[in-house]
Amino acid sequence: MAEKENIKVGILGGDRRQLVTAECLANTYECAVWGFAAVYGSEDEHYLKNTVRCADPESAVKCSDAVVLPLPVSTDGIRLNCPLAAKSGSGEIPDIRLLAVCEKMPHGSILLGGMIPPVVKKYAAEHGVTALDYYESEELQIRNSVPTAEGAVAACIGALPFTIAGMRAAVFGYGRVGRTLAGRLHALGADVFAVARSRKDLSNAACDGCVPVPLDEYRTFPLHCDAVFNTIPHRIFDAELLKRIPRGTVLFELATANAGVDLAAAEENGIRVIPLPSLPGKTAPRTAGEIICSVVRGMLDDHFA
Repeated sequence: MAEKENIKVGILGGDRRQLVTAECLANTYECAVWGFAAVYGSEDEHYLKNTVRCADPESAVKCSDAVVLPLPVSTDGIRLNCPLAAKSGSGEIPDIRLLAVCEKMPHGSILLGGMIPPVVKKYAAEHGVTALDYYESEELQIRNSVPTAEGAVAACIGALPFTIAGMRAAVFGYGRVGRTLAGRLHALGADVFAVARSRKDLSNAACDGCVPVPLDEYRTFPLHCDAVFNTIPHRIFDAELLKRIPRGTVLFELATANAGVDLAAAEENGIRVIPLPSLPGKTAPRTAGEIICSVVRGMLDDHFA
């Protein structure tokens, strides 16, 4: 098995989190990167100082033992998420297909990415490439909840004309992000209502100092809250529920791809929705990138041990 310094890692696309990931991985592995033309000549270019910059994606992956894709790897399930790939002043993002990336990877190499579409995993396996999803890591999920929650709190402070202290807030979902967010809001003095289905989550919420509210109960008798935070990636806020929520409520949508809210129905019923996708990448890219790098490095170490 090759020594760490001889392992070649290709890093493609992504936002500023991926820049930090590249910087961190380059301390251990030989890294080739593509997808960061927008930062060339800027203060962010220093993240790439120890990497080989490639002119095209194929050059970054064709000789790599591992390829690291961003979180999320794609916004449409087809194309690589590479918002920094366009040169400064150009708004044209290159059209890089995920399956094409897999095709160019060497047989026996590994593909690591966040939220890899099932079709990509299947296609990779058919081409002798092992696809591993680092977003499924428990370590990443737990650690990533902190910058996500802090970003949501920052968005709330910027959107509402009053303090969090004394505010009534409902947090939907009491998983990793929901629980961390509820804790931050509670610590700042908000009255927090934790809305969840499972008895375990409701019990945890009560122990954490929040008011537990069963989801079915909320749907029947919606609480009057100044702010509502949704972390559940399913259509919870449908037209029927939105009709019963007081007009003027601000709803912060943290679920992936705005999956939890009927946006048209919200607008019709006077509910202001503030989508908050990929919060760690926007509000704390340094921390989020270091978390991704830590998880990816662990997966690489396990694979090449």
